[in-house]
This record gives sequence, C-alpha cells and structure tokens, in this order.
Amino acid sequence: MASATSSPGVPQIITFGYNAFTQSANKRTAVCKECGKKIQDCGSTTSNFIRHLKTHPNRFTEFTKFKKGTTGQGQISIDSFLMQGRGVQVYHQGHPRQKAITESIINDLIISSNLPLSLIEKPSFRNFMSVVDERYCPVSRATVTRQLSELAADKEAKIKLKLEKTDTVSVTVDIWTDRTMRGFLGITGHFMELHNSTPSLQSVLLACERFTGSHTGERISEKFEDMCDKFNIKHKLDYIISDNASNMKKAFTVCFPSAKSEDDDLENSELWEDVNEDYQHEVEYIQSSCRKKRLQCFAHTLQLVVRDGLKETKVLNTAMAKITKFCSLLHSSCGLKEAFEAEYGANRSIPSAVATRWNSTLRLVEAVTDLDPQSLNSLLESQGHKGLCLSAREWGQLQELVEVLAPFLQATDLTQGEKVVTLSAALPCVLSLNSHLTRMLTATHHLVGLVKALQTSIQRRFQGIFVNVKMDSSHDPAVHLPFGDIVYMMSALLDPSFCLFWLEQDVEAPDEVKSEVKEMIIDLVLAEAQRVTVRHSSSGDDDQEESPPTKTPRLFSGYRKKHTKKSMDHGSSVKAELIRYIQVSSDEDGVDCFEFWKRQKVKGGLRFVLLVLQDRSQHQFVSVFHLTSEN
Repeated sequence: MASATSSPGVPQIITFGYNAFTQSANKRTAVCKECGKKIQDCGSTTSNFIRHLKTHPNRFTEFTKFKKGTTGQGQISIDSFLMQGRGVQVYHQGHPRQKAITESIINDLIISSNLPLSLIEKPSFRNFMSVVDERYCPVSRATVTRQLSELAADKEAKIKLKLEKTDTVSVTVDIWTDRTMRGFLGITGHFMELHNSTPSLQSVLLACERFTGSHTGERISEKFEDMCDKFNIKHKLDYIISDNASNMKKAFTVCFPSAKSEDDDLENSELWEDVNEDYQHEVEYIQSSCRKKRLQCFAHTLQLVVRDGLKETKVLNTAMAKITKFCSLLHSSCGLKEAFEAEYGANRSIPSAVATRWNSTLRLVEAVTDLDPQSLNSLLESQGHKGLCLSAREWGQLQELVEVLAPFLQATDLTQGEKVVTLSAALPCVLSLNSHLTRMLTATHHLVGLVKALQTSIQRRFQGIFVNVKMDSSHDPAVHLPFGDIVYMMSALLDPSFCLFWLEQDVEAPDEVKSEVKEMIIDLVLAEAQRVTVRHSSSGDDDQEESPPTKTPRLFSGYRKKHTKKSMDHGSSVKAELIRYIQVSSDEDGVDCFEFWKRQKVKGGLRFVLLVLQDRSQHQFVSVFHLTSEN
C-alpha cells in the first residue's frame, strides 16, 4: 500500500491516492495510484480528485479511515496551516510530543510559575517555541483555558477521593483583599494520610473564591457550609483556625447548630449490626473526637501583641521615622542608591517595611543596625540628608528594639511550618517569650516601656495559657479564655522538642505548683488516651542508637540539658509508656516531632493518632496525640 504520510503543502487526498503531483498557478495535476489516470483540478480545490477516488470504493474507504485517524484530533489551526505553507511538518494535536509540550507549558509556566494566559498569544513566546521545537504547533488561549478547567476538575475529584478516605479534617479560614480591593475567601484542609501504613501530613486548598458584599459572620458561615457540603466533610471537622476578627468568631458560633436531626439515631443497635467490634470502637472514637472547635490563629495573635507594644511606645517614633524615610529614599533616589552601594557593596540592601506586618519593620531595623553608624551618618550627610542622621541614643534604641523583638520573630517563623507539627510550640513560645521579657526589664535602658507593654499584652491575649500553668489566678475557667484549650498543653507534652522542659524553665511558680501542673497534664493525656481501645503488650527493645542531636533554637536555649540516662519502665500500661516517653525525650535534641513518633511506632514504642491543621496564611498546625500501647 502506498504511504499515507502527508507532504508539506499537499492536500491529504492527493498524498493518499495520487502520484506525480504538480502544481502551477491555477492548476493541480496528479496521477491516480489505482488506475494511472491523470486528474486535473484548479489550484484551490480538490473536488475532482475526491470524485475520481470514489470510483475506487475500497481505496476511498481506506482514505476515509486515514483521514479520521489524522484529523480527528481537531481542526487544523491557522498556525499549523501557515507552518505547513513554509514547508514545516508540524505535529498533529494528538501527537505525544505536541501533548507533552502543551502540558508542560500549562503545568510549569501557567500554574507553577503563575504566568498570565496572555503569554500564549505573544509573538515572542511563539517564536521562542519555534526555536525549541519547530514542529510544535502553538495552541490558542481558549485551548489552554479549557485544559486548565479540566485540570481543576480532575484535581478537585482527587481531593474529594482523599477526603473520603480520612477520618478527621481540620481547616483554616481567612478573608483578604488584593491590591484592587477585591475580597477573597480562602479555605485549606489538613489531615493525615497513610501510605503503606506510614502517616504523612497533607494540606489541600478547598476554596479560593471571590467574596463580594459584606463580610458578615452569617455570610462567611454560609460560604463555609457550602464548601463543607461540596467536599462532604462537615461531619469530619475537628479544628477550625481563623483570625481574631469578630465576624470570624460569629461565623463559627452559628455554623454548627447543636440540634440533632430526628434521623440521626446513632444509638440504634441495628446500625452496628454488621460492624465488627474493633471497627465499632474505632468509629465511635473518631466520631467523638471530631470537635468542630474554633481556635485562634497563633501568629495573628502574636502580631497583635507586638502591635500593642509598639503603639504604647512613643520614644521610638523619631528613630523609626528617620530609618523609614532613609529606606524610602534608598528605593527612590538613584544618587543615594549609588552612594550606598559604593560604601557597602552592590549586594547590600535595606528591605522596605509593610504596615500590616510588624516582622518586616523588624527586618528593616535589623538591616540598618547591621551597618556601621558612623559611616551611615557620613553617607547621609554627604548626600544632603543630615536630618536623617541617627544620634547615639537613637542608635541604642534601635539596637534594643532588635534585641527585644528578635525572639518574637523567631516564634512567628517557628509556628508557620507547612509540613511539620507546630501547635506544640505555641505554649512553649508564649512562656519563653514571657521569661524573655522579664529578663529584658532589667537589661534595657531605653525601651522599658515597650517591654512592659509587650508583657502586659502577651499575658492578656494568651491568658488561658497562663491560667492553665498556674501563673494567673483568674477566677474564669481557662477554657473560656484566649488559648485556654487543653490541646496546647497536651501537644507541648507530646512533642519531644519541648515535652516538660518549658515547665521547669519558664513557669514562674513554686516547685509544688509545677508538680501539680505536671500531674494535671499527664492526667489530661491519659484521659484522652482512654478514649482509644487500649491493648496491652510489651514495648519491645527500643535501646537503639538515636540520630545525632542538632542545635536547639536559642528561643528555648535553656530547655536542653545533659542528663544521665535513667532506667526506663518498659511496662505495657499507657501511663508507664507516657512516663517512659518523658524520660526518652530528655535525650532527644532538635528532633522533628512527627518523625520522632513515626520512629517510635516502627520501633514498637508508643502508638499515636495525629490530627493536624495548618494554614498557608500564617496559621498553625494543631496536633493531638492519643497514646496506647502497641501489640
């Protein structure tokens, strides 16, 4: 059979059924491959060639099948037609190479690099692609838009499948506006997924939609419930993290009515008729542990503490105004920029501060105080900005500001991890920051007012933590106070990086009170563990060499001390396992919490259930461990 391969610029009917093709200005001529008859047609049509090939029915049927196979991928594009006219044999739309390049453009450029869709239509981009592969036929913007919609639908289906397989889901909710003041509602989901019996933390984007109209609690609640219904997770919700805005608080007080439907008869024994006993206990536990409880965003609350402190400190106003003006000029004056680079090098810069992010202000101050004060003042004076020169007192104020706020920046960064457990750091961070401020009261000379304001704010905004550890004698129950949930204490205990070290170092109370707090936390964890089916067994031999310790962050530098290795109780009870863990944690330094518990599970130590929550918008993980003994 003759080859069915198309020739550049030659119609398919001629390539398939004819030989000796010639073309002049107004006439096409070719010889039939079947009968040898010479056929002619005008230069712009192929009707005579088609009509003659139909006189050979079998051959015409083959041509029809061939045409479906090559052109069934879609109508030829204008770009493809023009490229064929230049003698370039382009890929058809179903060709593997064509599809691979198009998918790479969408995934790597449009999605991952966040480039605009208009890139597809730019002549420079099309020229670039012709250099990459001259046979590639550029796709249209409409095609890319359609494929993006298909990818989004496929991604959503995969997320739904993942959520179907998990027992509990925690979410973060936030509303923000872009530079054009358009509102958006963002919701992320966080859960634990098992791969070959190995747990891993997962985070998925559930919604990022325009939020028009008033940002009331009722409307936020309505949108949130629509998302829950869409992904069928309302009955699986555990913790909900949001900022401290009143509309967010209201949204989640109306979102979960306590009234139970008449159809929700979970006490009906027939419901469990075909469920084995072990699985029944598991389902009952999972249902009881879905708390649907809102927690405040730790990072946002910490930012409010710093804002409170800076607002009450007027002594810094002059120094801050000078360095802010200096930074502004550095980013707008060519002469000052050139003089700065000549003095400090082209790689040195001063970052701009963002009004809504206190940590950007601190980084600005850090960058300025890293410079030599005399050379900086000389530079400013030589450029005609003598009024921005800093006095020795102002320089001292800025240095003290960095010393006071640096641990706050470290705490913020520590609780913004995406693939690590971070809620366990909340309580140690708060108590360690309080101890830091107590020390700074006697160490500072210029900013005593700032330190007092920060300490007052942190003790007020995190009051529940101070009540729980007996450092605040408020008559209100801790559970009704900010950050009074017991999850903060339990997660800190069960993170080997912190365990009970914070109790010894940062709780300002007599030893008998510390012992009382320790027993209270242990009892809380044991009570939580009793909600899980307990199966007694021996822990096995876990005396294996641990990973070498890493450096502990300086915010908790006093936590880690060298201890003589104590004899461990290898009893099978939950309490014995918990006491054993507390002893083991004294030998762990800088270990990742999640990795530690995975290793303990493999080694036959403590079993755990890890519920996680995290937000890409500076919210924190929530982690709860439920201990049992392993078979």
